[in-house]
Amino acid sequence: MKKTLLILSVILSAVACKNKEEKTEETTSAPEAKTSAGYAYSEGFNQSINNVLTAYYNLKDAFVASDTAKVNETGAVLKTLLDSLKLDEVKTFDSLGFASIDGRAGDVAAEISGMLGEKELAKKRESFEMVSNAFYDMVRVIKPTGATIYYQYCPMAFNDKGAYWLSSADSIMNPYFGKKMLTCGEVKETLKY
Repeated sequence: MKKTLLILSVILSAVACKNKEEKTEETTSAPEAKTSAGYAYSEGFNQSINNVLTAYYNLKDAFVASDTAKVNETGAVLKTLLDSLKLDEVKTFDSLGFASIDGRAGDVAAEISGMLGEKELAKKRESFEMVSNAFYDMVRVIKPTGATIYYQYCPMAFNDKGAYWLSSADSIMNPYFGKKMLTCGEVKETLKY
């Protein structure tokens, strides 16, 4: 009887663990460049959101390198791309929460403006945290066609308050500590669209 209970316990633990892993990955099948609502984004929109993602990743990499000049340069590029991002195609997805990102690109661009005005890298990193949080909200609603995005977390950032960022790779390259603690962190969620 004890052996049967032990086996049953192991099986239930394995199933529970498997279910937990599945919850950390949001997947939308997009073989025809469609979102979960069945709407195909235009090629122009796909290109513009991919440019925004690339600019965000470049900004993250500049923080990883602790390069203030590069942070300013890549931040300015990201702000310009966000200012020109047309979210009209996403408006058709009210059921996916468009209202939650309506104006979000402007909010992110405004935060980047504040970040660019900061002199100290530590202050710029604080702004980057806010940019990353808003950016995460945006990509979850937009669901960029063909993108795989890793939502990563460092529990030690900002005096153990913790902070998130997005990455195009599952390897950890911490933008909040740079070389000091380059690999501190973990992947919290994988978004596949």
